[in-house]
Amino acid sequence: MAGLLAGLGLPGSPWGSALAQGYGPPPGAYAPYDAPPAPRGRAAGPVDPDAATRMLSARGFSNISVIRRRGATIILEANGPRGERVQVVVDGASGAISGMKVIGFGDKRY
Repeated sequence: MAGLLAGLGLPGSPWGSALAQGYGPPPGAYAPYDAPPAPRGRAAGPVDPDAATRMLSARGFSNISVIRRRGATIILEANGPRGERVQVVVDGASGAISGMKVIGFGDKRY
């Protein structure tokens, strides 16, 4: 019975009234990286490097630099929200982060 109550977000669950109020569990450690791209509307064309830089900045990335563009893919380097230096691959068609690799910490590379 406790499992049923937990699934419904009722007082027997670990999240108790938070789920009942429409709040979910706290975001995971990778929330800035897994966030869906912001809606851009139907008239918006492909994402350019400046738009990719603004999108990463809005997600908490800093010290962003565009490395290169390969077709519809944009490759950038940035400091992640937790300070790690990452190489980020952004899909130029949708604006979504399609890949990421940690390459250092702060301004130091591995």
